Amino acid sequence: MQATSLLVTRYIQEAAPLLADYAGVLRGWSSNLAAVRGEFVAQWQALVERDGIAQNLRGSDQLLEQATRVLVDALATEQDAAKYLRDAAAWGAELRTRGADYVDLTRLFHSLRRAVIATGLRNYPAGPDLELLFQAMDVHERVVLGVLAVSDIEATQAQLLEGAHQRSLGQMTGGIIHSLNNTMTMLVGRAQILEEQATEESQRQELQTIQKIARSGAESLKRLQQFAAERDGREPTRIEVNALLNDVVQLTRFRWRDDAEASGISIEVIKDLAPASPVIGQMSALRDALVELILNSVEAMPHGGIITIRTEQREDQVQITIADQGEGMDGATQGRAVEALFTTKGASHLGLGLTTVSNAVRGMGGKFTLESEPGQGTRAILLLPRASEIQMAPDLRSTRLTRWANILVVDDEPLVRDITLRTFQRRGFRTVTAESGTAAIRVFTEEGPFQVVLVDLGMPGMNGFETAHALKQLNPRTIIILMSGWGAEFDPAKLREAGIDRTIAKPYDVDQVIQLIGEALAIQERI
Repeated sequence: MQATSLLVTRYIQEAAPLLADYAGVLRGWSSNLAAVRGEFVAQWQALVERDGIAQNLRGSDQLLEQATRVLVDALATEQDAAKYLRDAAAWGAELRTRGADYVDLTRLFHSLRRAVIATGLRNYPAGPDLELLFQAMDVHERVVLGVLAVSDIEATQAQLLEGAHQRSLGQMTGGIIHSLNNTMTMLVGRAQILEEQATEESQRQELQTIQKIARSGAESLKRLQQFAAERDGREPTRIEVNALLNDVVQLTRFRWRDDAEASGISIEVIKDLAPASPVIGQMSALRDALVELILNSVEAMPHGGIITIRTEQREDQVQITIADQGEGMDGATQGRAVEALFTTKGASHLGLGLTTVSNAVRGMGGKFTLESEPGQGTRAILLLPRASEIQMAPDLRSTRLTRWANILVVDDEPLVRDITLRTFQRRGFRTVTAESGTAAIRVFTEEGPFQVVLVDLGMPGMNGFETAHALKQLNPRTIIILMSGWGAEFDPAKLREAGIDRTIAKPYDVDQVIQLIGEALAIQERI
């Protein structure tokens, strides 16, 4: 069984207490299921074969027996929630070596849930005990899928560092991030509802901590998705340089902090970020360039040291400087450093990094230079032209009160629909849900009018774009907000064509949605 990584360990530290809260309920459930274990496994096998799950796995004939031991039987005997999750992560890692991906694991887990409902709940009469069990099973499913997803993300990161193509990385991580963001949405929503019901300040603080952890996790997922996604050909966008640098520092932390600590060395990143004007360019290209420079600095300091990141406003230019205390380069090496395939790091290094940096900066109309001496470290300097006044114009904002709005929520995930419904109802909105695009059209026609529609992007049948377009045809003044757990950036032209007024990433805060509604209404009134 492989060693648990730092990223997975940190997730387990945060998630294990959630599972431990329901340990007694889950232990009783597992013990009761043992009495019908054979019937349960047979039912699960039938569901797996019917739905064609995990057909590509090598050695799949023993898959369900092993999964039952790790995911179900262990609940009755394992007292340590953290160890239970570590074992689940190791099981998922083993399945990946046999050809499984995260979608396989998700489908496998969902079929387990259906098999349990069919065979393992006979001793639970309807009432509070059964309701508590379903709550425990929800938490169990989300926490275990979470640790499997985080483990998968880290494996994908390792592939990136080995030179995997960015498009492949984006495809591999996309489904994982979508699922995890749905999980985060449900955690935030449930925590918000419980926070509003809590009577003690200590309870409210704990629930606020859960929300903070979930949002922090979502931000990390967003950074990974942005880094992995290939967006060549997109229109240039307005870039807040300091915000991007903060993201890049967090994105590369697994190298300059986690890997360094694991190797017994210390690398510190110091940020000296002065107020700076926005610049215009391709966000992904500049992000990749900055990541490359930080990773180069890490590799140049095998014994540790300090990386300093500084921004300065220089009249009509923004200067970014990344300086390290590494080995440095002589003049001849500096002169060749930006040549394609030139490297000082051995045959295993592709030698394309600084060429990529130079091309990205030139593409923005800027200038890239290196300053270095042997034994004195290296300074990488990027001079980027500031955005024009028109390009820097702020968006319209509004704080308009929107409690009167009737809201339709369209999402194929039942738990997401339930949490969103309860959250908005508690804020005073009349809220109705639909499980698909087809159902949304029916509800919109029969139960409207709706001033606002929140529609999920990824749904079977009609997707979010198609649903939005159909609803906009029925009422052009309805405000449509596209929800997405995929961490993607959308083409503005495609959004306009579909009639989508705003987008929001999962997990979201209900106050964020209220703000978006207010902005859309303010703009609508000006038309």
